[in-house]
Amino acid sequence: MNSNGSRRLPKLNGHTLDVSATGLALIVPAIRIGEHYLAGADRKLHIKLELPSGPVEMKVGTVRYESLEDESGYLIGARILEMSDADKVSFEKYVTRINAD
Repeated sequence: MNSNGSRRLPKLNGHTLDVSATGLALIVPAIRIGEHYLAGADRKLHIKLELPSGPVEMKVGTVRYESLEDESGYLIGARILEMSDADKVSFEKYVTRINAD
């Protein structure tokens, strides 16, 4: 347990394929961690996204997933459910900047 009493959550590194103000497409090397599937009905994930301005954290709900044949891994489509106000400002600035390019 962490000092705040919460259990330590398993981690899996991945990267984004697409980002919008309301959702993300994630590429991950596995579709489950231990016995827990990352995608499926009512599955929620805690995402820490490293942006050039610093990390932002969000809770997302998975909406779809598929196996990628051309690269080893899985594509997960996720809808953003929760984010702190400060992280939302940073994330929206990032999305606006990448869409302007």
